[in-house]
Amino acid sequence: MGNTKKKNAKKRSWFSEVEKPVSQNVLIIAGAAIILIRLLLTLIPSYRVDMGGYRAWSLYLAEKGPKGLYETFHIVYAPAYMYLLWITGIIVKTFSLNAAAHAYLIKLWAVASELIGGYLIYKIGKKYGKERLGFILGVVYALNPGVFFNSSIWGQFDSIPATLLVGMIYAFSKNRKMTAVVLYSFAILTKPQSALLTPLGILFFKDLFDFSKITKEKIIKSIKDTLVAICIGLSCYFIVINPFYYHMELYEQMKSTSVVKDFIAETVDYFCWMPNLYLTSVQDYPYATANAFNLWTLLGGQPIMDSNIFFILSYNAWGTILFLISIVIAFVYLLKNRKSDFAMYFSAFFIMASAFTFMTKMHERYLLPAIIFLTISVLWKKWMAIPLAVLSICVTANHWYIYYLSWKDVVWLGNYDPVAMPFAFLTVLLVVFSGGFIIKDILPSKKVKG
Repeated sequence: MGNTKKKNAKKRSWFSEVEKPVSQNVLIIAGAAIILIRLLLTLIPSYRVDMGGYRAWSLYLAEKGPKGLYETFHIVYAPAYMYLLWITGIIVKTFSLNAAAHAYLIKLWAVASELIGGYLIYKIGKKYGKERLGFILGVVYALNPGVFFNSSIWGQFDSIPATLLVGMIYAFSKNRKMTAVVLYSFAILTKPQSALLTPLGILFFKDLFDFSKITKEKIIKSIKDTLVAICIGLSCYFIVINPFYYHMELYEQMKSTSVVKDFIAETVDYFCWMPNLYLTSVQDYPYATANAFNLWTLLGGQPIMDSNIFFILSYNAWGTILFLISIVIAFVYLLKNRKSDFAMYFSAFFIMASAFTFMTKMHERYLLPAIIFLTISVLWKKWMAIPLAVLSICVTANHWYIYYLSWKDVVWLGNYDPVAMPFAFLTVLLVVFSGGFIIKDILPSKKVKG
């Protein structure tokens, strides 16, 4: 009986004393177990439509290289991920691997990014004196069903830009601005949706937030840093885009026999190339919701053209208005809590979740990046484990249901689908609750007179 009490006390202390360090043996054993579990989960068949495209692009890159890839295939993804497919294609070609092995290798890139994401959560916890809690949350993230369904099962790679964006915020918290710029640039060049976190760019100028301490030297340094950051961003764009670039119609319209005018036409076309790719891709599925369990699922927008009128304005107009309101709320919250690292991560979660919930043209996978930011937020507020559980359930359900229907050759959900509705309601409720939490923090608290 006495031994039992001692064992229970040890168990309670291990989980409750979050500031305690984690032994190297525990890290190694847990890491090995997680890797094994994820490798086994990755054996599950992929979402056929997406994986068929990845394999085709990968083989093309291995055989012919990057030139002509975007002209040969209808590709809606930014080029950074193509480098990983290229490497995979070379491995497959070199060792004459079959289709199943090819798909498995493709999925490992996203799996690796999630393992790195879990380790980053541990490092963040350690940075703030909560090593043990960081370790627990890192494990929870790596084994989160919503996370592993996206990569190990579906075969998508939404976690890669999510990990890069966490790295960006972590770099800002350590005052490594240029590292943050590089990570942010590669996140956008992997999935342009990463640009949704542009409001966090305010962190780049946090040295100027304390107006009483602004000096001429600080202003000059901020200007120099901004120019360097722009150069870094443009360099990343050039390096990633260049092998895949081809002239668009814009160049054909602007080209000239004049060397100077032609250079201008080439430059404009070059830097409009990826924005044009993204704008073209979002028009592929111009619906109020494209299988995403969100607000428009509840309001009959699946799959309805987002140009259709919904109560005076179009679905698209309402989605844009609601998201912009969310951005303003997050921005004001960041301004008020400019020295709070918790505010950075929670704002990132809120922006990503709001985009998925309110914007039109959203797919079932686009809520995934919100998971890692909310997981990190638990480091400061443990009760956020409850919203995290709700978020994880909603992400998992959205992935699973669309994946399940795909094996029945069903591509699009019908309106008011009975499975989608409750999870869409939970998602909306979560975002509204999170917005309320932020607004409560922004508004001045009422002082009780004694």
